[in-house]
Amino acid sequence: MLAALPFHALGQASCVDDPRFSISPVNSNLRATVGCSWITAQPTATTRRVDRVCGITDVLNSCVASCTGCTPPVPPTIFSVVFTMTNAADGNAIVMYERNEETGFLSYPLTFPTGGNGGDSALQAPPDDPLASQNSLTVADNCLLAVNAGSNTLTSFQIYDGTSINLELVSIVGSGGDIPVSITAAVVSPGLHIVYTVNAGGMGSISGYTLNEECMLEPIADSIRSLNQATRDPSLIPLFITVPAQVSFTPDSTQLYVTIKGIDQVVQGGGSIYQWNVDAISGIVSNLRILATIDIAPFSFDFDVHGRLLVANGFGESDFESPNAGSVSVYDIEDGDLTRISTVSTQQTATCWVKSDGACTYTTNNGSGSISSLATSLLGDITLISAGANGNSELNQPIDLVRSPDLRYLYVLGTNHANLPDPSRFTLGQPEINVYEVSSTTSCALELIQTFGDGIPNEFTSGFGAVGMALFTVPIRGII
Repeated sequence: MLAALPFHALGQASCVDDPRFSISPVNSNLRATVGCSWITAQPTATTRRVDRVCGITDVLNSCVASCTGCTPPVPPTIFSVVFTMTNAADGNAIVMYERNEETGFLSYPLTFPTGGNGGDSALQAPPDDPLASQNSLTVADNCLLAVNAGSNTLTSFQIYDGTSINLELVSIVGSGGDIPVSITAAVVSPGLHIVYTVNAGGMGSISGYTLNEECMLEPIADSIRSLNQATRDPSLIPLFITVPAQVSFTPDSTQLYVTIKGIDQVVQGGGSIYQWNVDAISGIVSNLRILATIDIAPFSFDFDVHGRLLVANGFGESDFESPNAGSVSVYDIEDGDLTRISTVSTQQTATCWVKSDGACTYTTNNGSGSISSLATSLLGDITLISAGANGNSELNQPIDLVRSPDLRYLYVLGTNHANLPDPSRFTLGQPEINVYEVSSTTSCALELIQTFGDGIPNEFTSGFGAVGMALFTVPIRGII
């Protein structure tokens, strides 16, 4: 839900903008901190939501329902789910798993077509890195957003959190370019929820959308921005090696960033980070700044607890495809400008995906089949805790990862594309989700507790290989 608080439990009789009830959703990239002001800002949408919420979904934490006298129904039997995406050439689909919040285990996969096609042969990406991106799938409060790279479209779903969690397809829109690979969402002002996607094809581009509280995407006029990447000879280097990898808002939603692995389709000289300011009224971006990196193949990024930018670099400052050269760099954000303040090697190959939550930052290293753990200090220094935090648990070319809201579990998608010598552990070409328990938030050590590939088609069936990880937790029992 776009706003959620246990108002009945708190004895709150009516919705007011009270700073004591500021919202920080457990699910999301929307990062709402505006109390209940969105209710008065969207009266028509609120009325429609009340009609449906009061009838079939959980209202224990619904700000809308709590303020209109609904009687809370029986709490849902499923509180959390994990999503991945088939990325299939003949029809992309979401695979949803029930997640046991206590044990971390996954079960009961269900499939939901996106109405678009996955992958794109022009990207020239192998199944071990199908879209060469992070956040091809993302949760924004009660909405699930997905890219359809093969049909140049985006799909939005509404996640119902009643007696069982389900998905309802709400909208399919054009991506504003070719080969969308990453998508992000944020609340940029009260009542204004904005989504951006980045397209990897052609010269590259970004495109903006509004997202209403029913999860409907609507394109923002004049929001498309070219990334002005030079044309290239596809026979010289595959497209996926140099193109954009991720788009995301800063934690305060005032800026939008894009990482590009190369510069004008050349990867050896370093990559680039694009920055725009985000208008809080229209959602339009402006004032582009481009930072050329000295790191090779800056791939994905996240933000640490201090709001600094963390970038995973596939090959650090070494030549492209150098072994054990991956790194993570920390950038300070001051007055809208980026300054690289520290970097550390992961001592692993192809460090491409990164997620930072609380005290632990994790990267997945595709070439080494490993997970690295790192930590950042108050001053911005970054240190490597463990090059192989997954210990003796084998991983086969891991890509996307997501962490549970309580920080107890880490979910990692392994493509299993490599032909490793132990056929008893891996089925070649059959992706699986690896579930790790975080045994210590100090050492960030991981213990593998489950591998689960049910519901995910193998790469020979899908054509491109599975991609994307996202997690949704029903915001109940005071978890806000």
